[in-house]
Amino acid sequence: MGPGTGGRLARLGLKVDLIPEDHRAEGIVAAMSELGGLEGCRVLFPKADIARDVVPEQLRAAGAIVDEVVAYRTITAEPDAHLDMYRQLLDRRIDVVTFSSASAVRAFVAIYGDEQAADLLSHTAVATIGPVTADAAARYQIQPSIMPETSTIPALVDAIVAHFRAAAPAAPELLT
Repeated sequence: MGPGTGGRLARLGLKVDLIPEDHRAEGIVAAMSELGGLEGCRVLFPKADIARDVVPEQLRAAGAIVDEVVAYRTITAEPDAHLDMYRQLLDRRIDVVTFSSASAVRAFVAIYGDEQAADLLSHTAVATIGPVTADAAARYQIQPSIMPETSTIPALVDAIVAHFRAAAPAAPELLT
């Protein structure tokens, strides 16, 4: 959906015809529609098992024939693996928690519970990759304080750096 995926496909020898400016599902459909009519176009849509249905539904609405294939499954690690993180959050030893997908937010909430998750993050900066992920966090009363202009990992990293630089202007040498 974004330049990272496009770059990886290109390195594998696949020709990338389109990388939308808006890296969300809605941006893909809009960019494809701008290329011309989708009526009768056949589209293979590899996806996660828990992916939103926005792309295939909108492509079908535009007249495309869409074949959806689950390419990977999203799983949550065993709860015992999260005990150390729970302690670190309670002790305020984690400066920022990043969520790169709505499913990551849901997994965090599933592990720690609806009310507990928001409470654990109330004293920690929360970074979300984009508006869909921020909306998922807000549904659980988790308040994101960092979100990049574009929904990419490099932009998320830059937004986190900018956030902490702005918060600590007296010590810029720590963030170089």
